[in-house]
Amino acid sequence: MENQNGANLYEQILAIIKQGSPKHLQDDLNAFHPSDVAEVFITLTEDEQAFVLNYLNPHVLAEIFEHLDEDDAARYIRGIDTQKAVFILEDMNPDDAADILGEMKETHVQEILEGMNEESREALSSLAVHKEDTAGAIMTTDYIELKKGIDVKDAMKVLISNAKTTEGIQRLFVVDDYDFLEGVIDLKKLIQARSPKVIDDIMHTDVITAKVTDRAEDAARIMQNYGIYLLPIVDEHNKLQGVITMDDAADILDEATDEDYARFATISSEANVNISVWRSALHRLPWLTLLLFMGLIISSIISQFENTIEKITVLMFFQPLILDMAGNTGTQSLAVTVRALSKDYFKDRKTRVSHVLKELRVGVFNGVAIGSVSFVTTYIFLTILGVTLNYGSAVSIAATVGASVAIALSFAATFGAFFPLFLYHIKIDPAVASGPFITTLNDIIGLLIYFGIATVFLLQGVL
Repeated sequence: MENQNGANLYEQILAIIKQGSPKHLQDDLNAFHPSDVAEVFITLTEDEQAFVLNYLNPHVLAEIFEHLDEDDAARYIRGIDTQKAVFILEDMNPDDAADILGEMKETHVQEILEGMNEESREALSSLAVHKEDTAGAIMTTDYIELKKGIDVKDAMKVLISNAKTTEGIQRLFVVDDYDFLEGVIDLKKLIQARSPKVIDDIMHTDVITAKVTDRAEDAARIMQNYGIYLLPIVDEHNKLQGVITMDDAADILDEATDEDYARFATISSEANVNISVWRSALHRLPWLTLLLFMGLIISSIISQFENTIEKITVLMFFQPLILDMAGNTGTQSLAVTVRALSKDYFKDRKTRVSHVLKELRVGVFNGVAIGSVSFVTTYIFLTILGVTLNYGSAVSIAATVGASVAIALSFAATFGAFFPLFLYHIKIDPAVASGPFITTLNDIIGLLIYFGIATVFLLQGVL
């Protein structure tokens, strides 16, 4: 947060607020971007926040609140005068205001809606009926609509009269008398057009849309894939209901990425650095408990090979090598697969099977390569360092380690690709099969492979 002169914007904004001058507060803060002010605002004491909320006008506060998390903004809204809250929410983009109201109690929401003008109340009420995480819930009704058949000169008049108060004007939407979406017009094309041409002649009729009931993330992916700045949202009859803006789509995709990273670490997607120690611990406890029981399975497996370990003690030196390599390989394969799933890469069974077979081939190649290196390094370790062997030769033990690495890596790569695809097929979020969870599963398989090979080949004298 630095300006061109290198001065710290955070400190500048903080100093302005702490000076406590109601007379100059608004003018001084207007020199900064609302996002920067919002970043400072959440760090203030309650008294300092109350001072800012009291002396800034609703328009400035609306711009600041649009850059806050909706739960934080809702908390601040609840603490100020209802009439001022009404002015702030009326001045905000409808989708942002609806998100804030969604974090408030029904009685308070009704009180605020009753104080709003009819246009704002209808806009917010229409957004509130849609389920959370759907395209309808994140769309805005703040867009420019043109009636089919009007002259381009009249369309320009509509554009000019609404441009200042509309969130996005890159695309204009053409509807008929019943609000059915007929086409879209790019701003540049409208500006270049000349009367007496009508907008029907310059609009695109092949319109990419999303339904109000579609997942918000799916709508955001459409915008990302096609480079659309404003995506029209329609109902089941193709009536235009609203639009999703690029900044809202970016927020949705960022949130989806955060959730995937959280699941990779097997923690709740709600976990962040700002929550309390108690809540953070509770979010992680269920997964840690599951991993504890899986760890007991590992201990049980080791106990089943007690005779092998007792006779060939040196095997324990190389156990971490087997487990670490298998875990790393499985996590790499998992990451590639989950990322491809999030981008809808796997369209049919053929692409899924092809992906698993590809990861199998990659695993076998890497397994043979790393297994060969493991064989050589293990042999060097045992011979040059003069490790005393109470069972088997250096070559046989090195061969056991190398073979175990090769097989474990091949399996881990294949399993890392197959398991998330399987979960996706049975309608379970594949990101849950991630991080420590799949690593622990690979540990179990790796131990069975390692000690199984040692038991069959070394104890029975095959190697």
